[in-house]
Amino acid sequence: MKKKFLCIDGGGSRGIIPATIMDCVFNDTGVHPREAFDLLAGTSTGGIISIAYAFGVPTSVLVDLYLKKVREIFHENFLDRAQTGDEIFQANYKNRNFEIILKNIFGEATLGTLQSDNAFGGKDKDLMVCSFDLSPDVPNDDNKNYRPLVVHSNYIRDKDIKLYELALMTSAGPTYFPIYKKKYIDGGVALNNPSMAAVSYAINNGKDEEKMSRYPDGVKKGLELGTNDIELLSLSTGTSNKTRIEESVVKNGNWGKLKWLGYLPDLLTEANMQSTKYYVKQILNDDQYCRIEAYFDKSPNPLLNNPKLDISMDTKQENILLALHEYAIEIYNKNKSRILKFIEG
Repeated sequence: MKKKFLCIDGGGSRGIIPATIMDCVFNDTGVHPREAFDLLAGTSTGGIISIAYAFGVPTSVLVDLYLKKVREIFHENFLDRAQTGDEIFQANYKNRNFEIILKNIFGEATLGTLQSDNAFGGKDKDLMVCSFDLSPDVPNDDNKNYRPLVVHSNYIRDKDIKLYELALMTSAGPTYFPIYKKKYIDGGVALNNPSMAAVSYAINNGKDEEKMSRYPDGVKKGLELGTNDIELLSLSTGTSNKTRIEESVVKNGNWGKLKWLGYLPDLLTEANMQSTKYYVKQILNDDQYCRIEAYFDKSPNPLLNNPKLDISMDTKQENILLALHEYAIEIYNKNKSRILKFIEG
């Protein structure tokens, strides 16, 4: 039996794009993502959307989160800044407001709550969220290095993690928010597009000797699917399409640390997203993999396709958010038959 996956990229407030697309799907079909998909996977803002869908939050509420709450989430406290210095010495934003907003949505619910939910875990559905662990607790492993942390509602190991905490773990973007619990940062540093993590989990037929993996026996590590059993819808949060480095800029190519510094954030993020698309396309056929992109330079809205505008991940201007919302509707309408066929087929 084929399993349907929904995978959502990271991208901060640009999460309005996948949130709007899935709201359009719901408005046209009446089917909520937790009903339509067997696995919901996300990183950073995509992780928050995926957690909310798994918890049963209405799609319209997620759209409102971006349109009405982003200014609270990315709130700069000038008193804090005056007391402790500028963004060179500390994160751009505190996460106090963000935590309050998330607690209002999820309360004290845990991943164990999802697993015991008859409409989710009881239907053998799964949530996967990517974070990054700076100091892994690996007593029986010689490798002590930092690494991606992929959290699952279907893992006994993760059952006590609260949903609001998981949302903060996956979205603690370096320079944007403080390191969460002195340990976790944004999963986007390694898995901004979680699609390959989802595929790897799906085809994994290994076992866990420490008995901390999947319910009910705590032994199986993956879903033990064949590659032909996977259908994956992957949603991006948009790109400026400007991460190219032209030969005229490269010149002789003998770049040092200072020259590379300005390019590294985009380079690292875009590299892992492009790599993920490459890997997934080697494993899944075209009829199994649907990737929906949003290119701002292709938008008919002059606000978005302005080459001088950089739509940052902490964008909070109402006119830009509304433009992104409208553009997401256009993207959905352009790809509507493809998306609905993929979901309903």
